[in-house]
Amino acid sequence: MKIIVVDDDKIIRLGLSKVIGRLFEHHEVIADFANGATALEYLKENHYSIDLVVTDIKMPVMSGIELIKRAHETLKEVPLFIVLSGYDEFTYVRDSMKAGAFNYLLKPIRSEELTDIIKEVEAKLQTNEKNNKVFNKSIEVLKRDFFKNVLFSNKDIASIKENLLVDNIQLDEEYFYKMIIAKRDQEDSDIIKKFIGRVIKCNNKFEYSFFNYKDLIYIIFYYRNKENKKVDSVMQIIDSEADLFLECKKSVYVTEATDKVWKLRENSSLAKKMIEEFKDSSAKKYFLSNQDKLLEVLDNDTSGRNSSTITLAVNYIKENYTKNITLKDVADEVFLSQNYFSELFKRETGEGFYDFLSNYRIKKAKELLITTNLKIYEIAQLVGYNDSITFGRAFKKLTGVTPNNYRGKD
Repeated sequence: MKIIVVDDDKIIRLGLSKVIGRLFEHHEVIADFANGATALEYLKENHYSIDLVVTDIKMPVMSGIELIKRAHETLKEVPLFIVLSGYDEFTYVRDSMKAGAFNYLLKPIRSEELTDIIKEVEAKLQTNEKNNKVFNKSIEVLKRDFFKNVLFSNKDIASIKENLLVDNIQLDEEYFYKMIIAKRDQEDSDIIKKFIGRVIKCNNKFEYSFFNYKDLIYIIFYYRNKENKKVDSVMQIIDSEADLFLECKKSVYVTEATDKVWKLRENSSLAKKMIEEFKDSSAKKYFLSNQDKLLEVLDNDTSGRNSSTITLAVNYIKENYTKNITLKDVADEVFLSQNYFSELFKRETGEGFYDFLSNYRIKKAKELLITTNLKIYEIAQLVGYNDSITFGRAFKKLTGVTPNNYRGKD
């Protein structure tokens, strides 16, 4: 147990520190102060590490009663307080107990009474620790349920909060969220613990929740941006540490940071669709963007990844060339921005998107001209053109002849 002593009498401070050190091998007085004001400043910086404050009541600058009141008002973690009292100070003792003191000791301090009080403090701290564990466990469960509802239910966020009684989670407008998704397997537990540990080691301000749902693992980090720092640089930690999944031969899906908790639902749906589409055997790291569904894939096999993406695009064109599809439609289908998809498509196929689409449509039109007796306007509609005039121009541009001449020529 870590203890501080507060008394304006230096002899009492030193004497009490020595007695505690002599009576209790595992307890330590780590600091002492002459008034409540200096003790309070110390507690503001170190309250998480202090278990007990033994304080006099009457002191200059700030009394023991005021110290107890201020500690309860300003500290997140409040240590236990024992007040020192003379026989004629019971009115002050009563006030200190009302302010939040745990117990009191009469001066002069007797070793037997001090021992009994310290044992009471030990028991109280153990009870508090057990209660805190139960409370923290309950909050963890609430967080998981909250995020599961955000991701997988159709309810709005306000009704989810109300139904789950999650006021203690304190998810307000200052938070930013980032989600990691991966497929489940037997070795997940060690990987997740290691991954979360690395992120928290880089920045202990991150809060997190993780859970399994069906065949996927979801890890949600959230960061309270009190100081209005550049969130991108903070969230970059998660991007970098996600390489651990690649090291473990697992693909991982990383969403873009957002300050809207409901955006996690959109990201979850997008990731699920991606996982169904991309079934590469090699491990990859996918980045999902909230704005234009941009997908970047990081691995050591760039050419293989590009081919896989363009293969999906070509298959989509072949299945939908009869419709009025655009470059944006296909780019969205393979989760790429339009500009990047256009460049990648030309690099991989050797021709631009619209050239490829026109060539494929005219190829299918040739087949219909030869094998059917359909009218020209009917064939135009079947291969994705709105009218026979536009179709005729495109056909002649690519073949050098009109559709009628091509049919007659054959």
